[in-house]
Amino acid sequence: MNTDFRPRVLQLSYSCGPDRGSEPGIGWNRAVGAARFCDVWVMTCEQDWGPTIRDYLATHGAIPGLQFAFVSHSLLELLLQRIPGLYYVAYNLWHRRAFRAARELHERLQFHLAHQLTFCGFREPGYLWRLPIPFVWGPFGGTQNYPWRFLGGAGWSAMLKEAIRTLINGLQLRFSRRVRNACHRAGAVLVANSTVQKQFTRLHPCPTTVLTDIGLASVADGETDRRQPANELRILWSGVIEHRKALEILLEALATLPADVSCELRVLGSGPRERRMRQLARRRGIDHRVTWLGWLPHAEAIAQFAWADVFLFTSLRDTTGTVLVEALGAGVPVVTFDHQGAADVVDATCGVKVAVTNRPDAVRRFCQVLTDLARHPSQLAALKRGCLQRAARYVWASTTAKLIEVYRQVLAARGCDWMPRETSPSTPFQAPVPPALLTTHQSMEGP
Repeated sequence: MNTDFRPRVLQLSYSCGPDRGSEPGIGWNRAVGAARFCDVWVMTCEQDWGPTIRDYLATHGAIPGLQFAFVSHSLLELLLQRIPGLYYVAYNLWHRRAFRAARELHERLQFHLAHQLTFCGFREPGYLWRLPIPFVWGPFGGTQNYPWRFLGGAGWSAMLKEAIRTLINGLQLRFSRRVRNACHRAGAVLVANSTVQKQFTRLHPCPTTVLTDIGLASVADGETDRRQPANELRILWSGVIEHRKALEILLEALATLPADVSCELRVLGSGPRERRMRQLARRRGIDHRVTWLGWLPHAEAIAQFAWADVFLFTSLRDTTGTVLVEALGAGVPVVTFDHQGAADVVDATCGVKVAVTNRPDAVRRFCQVLTDLARHPSQLAALKRGCLQRAARYVWASTTAKLIEVYRQVLAARGCDWMPRETSPSTPFQAPVPPALLTTHQSMEGP
């Protein structure tokens, strides 16, 4: 068994950037982790991430075993992105040109494995599966739909949007030829949570492996119970303020808390429904309890967990949510709906899950959970102790080990006997492939 061999891996991460959360953080940390064991080339978007990555490498130095190729959006794609409903058309066109660039890089470098990473959605599997090498797809999500019993309070525009999305989701899952081809061509199909696994395999009976689409750099050094019994219950909420995040459910729950329960809420983020949510807080008489922080730099946003007693995750449609493990990693218990990725991440040792029933019942249940936590500090302290242990499952080092094992199995199925271990790169670091090299692909024949 070869222990010195380092496979050459091509990862496609449309979104990939250092010191970020969500999709760019996923792309970046998957690449950095894999580069400890493989020689990794990452293809990503020039306009979104080229300057950021080059600045980072210029400041911090090269990352051994990791190189980048930046594919620029064409003018047409940039225009299409601005037109409502045509974003995915532009996204697909970028993937077509990215594949042409990948095909040329493969001719030059002879990769051993290709991996489609971000965005983490099933509906755009890209084209790397057409390369004549083993292919890994995922982890992906996006199969989950908005709970229909909650549509009534979402507003007419959101109701229409979610109805259309649900219809398109069903059609794409059943009839997309590229989804079917990518699934059948893949040596490994990685799904982000058990809900996605259930929904995807019902229509595509292929082997799948659950590998969370999120990760955490580290966990806090130790449990610190910052809250004194006489203090207010300090609640943190974070995300885009839009219909699917359902901040209004938390605000309504706060408005119905018993008189003896004192609390303070910090809302981290902004979005199209922020004005409406501010008005709701004023109308319900709780605006004095709410601080609107807006968007903060990632490090400052993470620092907010040091203030919080509990993190509320009210999302009605989310694959998982990086902020869930960020809360656990800071020792902050999570209260969330019992569905989708959150149901996998949160258990009884580190949080409380609320049944997905309907809006009035959800408000009552969230109110009751907050009341119990405020009245019983020992319950809150016990959950805090469980957070760090639960969070350890999601540190990038742990999820990287699982991904590398997937790589090993996929390569072994193709006759490549590889024993992964951390080694020095087998090829010297090269500067990221400049966009000028890849713009020539715009005029080449499509896939």
